[in-house]
Amino acid sequence: MFLGLTDKCQRNTALNLTIRFALIFVFSALIIFATVNYLINKTQLDKDQQFINSLLDSYQRLEAQTGREKLLHVIKRDIPYIQKSFLRVELFDENEELLLLVQPESWGKKITNESLLNKSTWFISEIVDNGIKVLCRNIALESGGKVRVGLSVQPRENQVTEYTIIILQVMLPLIIFGLIITAWMNWQALRPVTDLINTVQSIREKDLKARVTIRNPSSELGELAKLFNQMLSQIERLINSMQQSLDAVAHDIRTPLARMRLSLESALTQQDSIQMREALLDCAEEGERIESLLNVLMDITEVESGILKLHIEKLNLSKLVFENLDLYRFVAEEKSVELLSSIDQDYFIQADKVRLSQVIGNLIDNAIKYTPTNGKVWITLRKNQSCIILEVQDTGIGISEEDIPHIFERLYRADQSRTEPGMGLGLCLAKAIVTAHNGTIKLNSIQGKGSCFKVCLPIEFKR
Repeated sequence: MFLGLTDKCQRNTALNLTIRFALIFVFSALIIFATVNYLINKTQLDKDQQFINSLLDSYQRLEAQTGREKLLHVIKRDIPYIQKSFLRVELFDENEELLLLVQPESWGKKITNESLLNKSTWFISEIVDNGIKVLCRNIALESGGKVRVGLSVQPRENQVTEYTIIILQVMLPLIIFGLIITAWMNWQALRPVTDLINTVQSIREKDLKARVTIRNPSSELGELAKLFNQMLSQIERLINSMQQSLDAVAHDIRTPLARMRLSLESALTQQDSIQMREALLDCAEEGERIESLLNVLMDITEVESGILKLHIEKLNLSKLVFENLDLYRFVAEEKSVELLSSIDQDYFIQADKVRLSQVIGNLIDNAIKYTPTNGKVWITLRKNQSCIILEVQDTGIGISEEDIPHIFERLYRADQSRTEPGMGLGLCLAKAIVTAHNGTIKLNSIQGKGSCFKVCLPIEFKR
């Protein structure tokens, strides 16, 4: 049972902290109690010693001024006061013979420590008959005798006991109340951690919608819960995107795989070597298509996960645009699309030349692909503060408003583009590469009139 309780305390952080605080409270309370008790005892002892000293001093002065007989008379006169005050007054002559003893009637005469009569130090005597303890001190008289005054320690001990009881009556409720408040505060402080554990358990049960309750957004745990929820949202998006991508890839790969199978079956049934060669070439073409699809998906995944290595160098963006224009000029001429450029100077930036060429090539290819015969495609470059802005504008079919928010998603193809060949990954890859360069890409489009892709790239690349 004890081991089970210990294990529970170790696993329950709130209970563990409460027990630790309880031990600290109790230990601190004991130290405070012991200190206060010591100070009260010392204060009461000092008061008793001052009282005895004042009485001894008055007796000593009286004897020095008026003689022993007057002192005897005064002591006898004060007998009621002495008895009422639990005092023991003894007067000795120069031969240490007892001349007078005044004390409460219930006390016995014989006491311990009689041998200390010649010493002026403080000592505790005990009345032999009833065990009453008396704080005593001797003082020498001018006539050669001595006077001893003792005070019962019982009233002081009773008073200290009363103070102790009062302190305990105050401290115990405070300790209990403090422990209750501590347990409540620990439970409140650790509720976000409990929520976090419950959320993780829910996620383990495949509930991707589970989120941590944010109880205090301004606290560190509240900030942790907020960041954890953001991470969960990102994970959910990635998992959903991955599922959608896998579904789309499976769908897109199914067609070329079916074509490859048909080509291979056709080749196996053909006797003519030329037809067999054509069938195998079809298989190679479909295999290349699958490889291209997977390579682009891998590139997008690397960029989005932040593991893509960019080879940053200072390059002439204007020259890179002209190189891509020359590559696609023949394609544009075949479709009777006019390629135009508005680049009046050289613009230099820090970027990965190969990856940036992919972006420019994808945008120009898309513009030509969806621009009808006798249409136009414009490419412009301009500088805006710390960025270089690349715009690719066309007079093509445009994109509908409902498709614009999804145009950069992987494997997404608008209804108007399904008649054109393509995998639906070009724009997704372009956005991923631009984002990896700390840039932005936006689309403005009017259906039936054309589209304009605007890419903003920082001049200096910051990792």
